[in-house]
Amino acid sequence: MNQTVMDWSEGLDGKSFSGINRLVNVSKRGALAADILRRHRILDCLAAYDPEVVRTLPLAIDTPKSDIDILCNAPDLAAFSKLSDRVFGHFDGYSLHQRPATKHVPAAMVVRFECDGLPIEIFATDCPTRIQFGFVHMLVEARILSVMGDEFASQIRELKQAGIKTEPAFARLLGLSGDPYIALAEFVGLSPSQLSKRLGV
Repeated sequence: MNQTVMDWSEGLDGKSFSGINRLVNVSKRGALAADILRRHRILDCLAAYDPEVVRTLPLAIDTPKSDIDILCNAPDLAAFSKLSDRVFGHFDGYSLHQRPATKHVPAAMVVRFECDGLPIEIFATDCPTRIQFGFVHMLVEARILSVMGDEFASQIRELKQAGIKTEPAFARLLGLSGDPYIALAEFVGLSPSQLSKRLGV
């Protein structure tokens, strides 16, 4: 999947999502998440695994139940598990389990814990973080939100508050058929004009 479409502006290209700078500026809850990650050095602890903060918080479409979601590239899941136990095992609600491979996603380790009142989920698999579905979906969703505007973002939040997951919520409002996770990922190579045309804007 080609993520480097040259005519996307800063803020909608892949580089703009790395680190915590986007979180700091996107919302109060995003700034809180960034502060937690900084004070507890969460991303520093994961630096060897190319961590990326993804999903709803960087897009400001989170709900009160939303996690701080982090992707990692971990070729050795056993080694990652040992590091996780060592550096995160003391946090409240800590758990780690292996998720079996699916048709589209390799086997992964999923780590969950709570840090200063916010839940954190780390998804580690043997795949570069920026081509994992979680990153690709976030990038596509940011671009769709840019094209569709604030009212569309509000409708996404309403669906999420009603218990619908992010990708199915986008697919429902956009009238996408088939698997919403695959359908959204297919938008990643589109330029601004191509995406606008695809969305009928």
